[in-house]
Amino acid sequence: MVVDRRCKVLKEMVGLEESLVPVAILAFGIFAGSLGAMLGLGGGVLMIIFLLLALNIPAHQAVALSLIAVIASSSMAGSVYIKDKMTNLKLAMVLEAFTVSGAVAGAFLALSLPVSAIQALLGCVLFYTSITMFRERETERFESSGCGSLEGEFYDEQACRTVKYDVKNLEIGAVASLIAGAVSGIVGIGGGVIKVPIMNIVMKIPIKAAAATSNFMVGVTAAASAVIYFQSGLVDLHLAAPTIMGIMIGAYMGTRLLAKSRSAVLRKVLAVVLAFFGMILLLKAGGILAW
Repeated sequence: MVVDRRCKVLKEMVGLEESLVPVAILAFGIFAGSLGAMLGLGGGVLMIIFLLLALNIPAHQAVALSLIAVIASSSMAGSVYIKDKMTNLKLAMVLEAFTVSGAVAGAFLALSLPVSAIQALLGCVLFYTSITMFRERETERFESSGCGSLEGEFYDEQACRTVKYDVKNLEIGAVASLIAGAVSGIVGIGGGVIKVPIMNIVMKIPIKAAAATSNFMVGVTAAASAVIYFQSGLVDLHLAAPTIMGIMIGAYMGTRLLAKSRSAVLRKVLAVVLAFFGMILLLKAGGILAW
C-alpha cells in the first residue's frame, strides 16, 4: 500500500510515530491557513515547505497535498471575503481565465521535471515573495474615478472608512496571472505569492482587497492543477484529510484577523521566514544541503 509505505518512510526519516504525522500536519495546517488567508497566499506556500523539509514527503506528492490545502483555504476564506464584500469578483473572473490556463500547463510540465528543478523553482519564488513583501509601503491612498468597469470598494474596519479604487495596468496583470498559474501548477502554491504583489503594486489595488481577491482565485487555480495530480495517483488521501481540516480552521481565523489588523509587521516577519526557506530549498536543489 502506498499509504503504508509513506508512513514507514516518514517514521524512519522524521522520527515521528505514524499516528503523529497527521497531527503534525493538522497543527501546521492551522498556522499556514491563518497566514495564508491574511496575506492572500492560500496557505500552500507554507504548507509545501513543511511537507518537503519537515516531513520529507516526495516532491510531487507534496505538491499535490499543497494544492489541496490551497483549495481548502480558498473555499473557507473566499466565502467569508465575498460575504464581507472585500473580493473584486469582476477582476477575479478576468484574471482567472489566464491563471487556469497557466496552471494546467504547469501541472503537466511538473510531472516531467526532476525534484531538484521543483525545489530550485520554489526557492526562487520564495525569494521573490520575500523581497516584495519586505518592501516598505507608504500609507495606501486609493481613489476611484467612478467610470472603471473593474472598479471596486470595501469597508476597512481598521481604518473605519469605505475604500474605493480603480484597477490599473490590466494587461500586465493578465500576463502575471498566466505566469502565476504556471508556477502554481509546478510547485503547488496557488499563485497568490505572485498575484498579491502584482495586484497591489502594479494594478494599484489595496492590499486587503488584493488578498481577498487572490484568496478567491487561488482555489480555482489549484483545482485545475490538482485534477492532473489526482489522475496520476499522487494524492495521498490519508494525509489529505488533516491537511484540509487544519487549513480550513486556520483560514477562518485568518479572515477574522485580516479585517481588524495592519499586516505590515506580519508581512515582514513572513518575508524573513520565506527568504530562509528559499535559501534552504536552493541549497537542497544544488546538492549542498542534505536536510
